[in-house]
Amino acid sequence: MSFFDSVTKLAEGFTSSGNHAAVATGLMEELGGSGGVAGLIQAFHQNGASDLVQQFANGQTQGVNPGAIEQAVGGSAFIDSIAQRTGVSADSVRSSLATIVPVLVNHVTANGHVTTDGQPTDNPPPDSGTLIRSVLGRLL
Repeated sequence: MSFFDSVTKLAEGFTSSGNHAAVATGLMEELGGSGGVAGLIQAFHQNGASDLVQQFANGQTQGVNPGAIEQAVGGSAFIDSIAQRTGVSADSVRSSLATIVPVLVNHVTANGHVTTDGQPTDNPPPDSGTLIRSVLGRLL
């Protein structure tokens, strides 16, 4: 069983929507693990979405437009890659990322793993499985 399969099965226990679990796992794989969340935050800044990072870091994680997340991550190629990786439709990936990314960014910034400008700190990020469980657990 691959890393993707193992984490997806584990994460599905936290949510009635298997899509969120699959997309969260696909996101972590796309980012190269939990340490890649710093790069995700940097992409938000580079794509003019610094205000979203601040919003998420401040705990405002509800009601995010999937189109805003797509623009913040640099467009549809990122979405399509996760969709291909997970077997979930691109529209479902967009929708799931609009739910997952705000909580993920809040989690890593609030716990001091990454700064709001996307710089890793001396507090190393948790392993991807632990991070996914934490994020999906907060979505319940």
